[in-house]
Amino acid sequence: MQVAILGAGPAGMTCANALLTFGIDAVVIERDALPGGAQRTNFHPNLWLLGTPEETGREVTERMVRHFRSLPIPLYLNADLGHVSRDSSRFRLEFTTRPNVIEATDSARSAIEADAVVLATGMRPRATPRLLALAETSRRVIIGPLADAIRDDIRNARVLILGGGDNALDHALYLAERGNRIDVCTRGRFTARPGFLGACANSASIVLHTQCSPPVITANASHLMAAGPRGSEQYDWLLVMYGYQPNTEVLSRFDTALHPTLTAGGHIKTDTWQRTSVAGLYAAGDLTESIQPSVATAIAQGLAVARAIERIGHQDSA
Repeated sequence: MQVAILGAGPAGMTCANALLTFGIDAVVIERDALPGGAQRTNFHPNLWLLGTPEETGREVTERMVRHFRSLPIPLYLNADLGHVSRDSSRFRLEFTTRPNVIEATDSARSAIEADAVVLATGMRPRATPRLLALAETSRRVIIGPLADAIRDDIRNARVLILGGGDNALDHALYLAERGNRIDVCTRGRFTARPGFLGACANSASIVLHTQCSPPVITANASHLMAAGPRGSEQYDWLLVMYGYQPNTEVLSRFDTALHPTLTAGGHIKTDTWQRTSVAGLYAAGDLTESIQPSVATAIAQGLAVARAIERIGHQDSA
């Protein structure tokens, strides 16, 4: 049995490791140049993973990657998936170019076949197209919480944070401790946990704004201008904390008959065994609608997928 895993984050690497222990062949396919997923850039302590006190998400991920790369599992990097189809019971995954293969026993191929496919492509920070384009041209615009500049470069500055959830207010408090003055704007009301709201309300360095219309942002090398109903304000940095969205764009490469059912929030819908609505297609990690997206839940779901595949494989061979 051959399993193709799309995504080399905690869920994908865990699934591959578990399949190895079950005696099932797997190949991990990653579109980036390195494995590890979004946690590669997480400088914050990973508080939800017991046994890793004070370790950052980056450090936890580096340990996982070292372990994973010591295993005899083919890893395809810089893999641009072109088309996924199914003939009879097997999937066929075609690449637009030959990926870099990190495993001596395998070689680069323009296509592979698999009996099962696991989607483990994670999530990415959410932003409007205009803000995404602005972040491409200005280092002062940061999308999401995982950027070294937040830790290293923002000091004694004026910062605008867009968003009203935990990440927005947690980062407001983080930056206030570093001598910054912060405005936090949300389009509706704040949804962050009460502890963050209370701490921000009691900080002289943080001003919370509700019912904010999205400002028009312009940027140059030294500062940003945010134009809104209250006029124009100058800032040194902009942090966009609009939450996350699942990386489901890979499904556009799948034949229409292989498109799984999505939830109302755009995540891939799975059952208890992490099976999707398409036979042989599984999903694990932040791509699914988890109660609490985290490294811990991604690891658990990756393991659950491997167990489901092993169980079904035994049934098919019985």
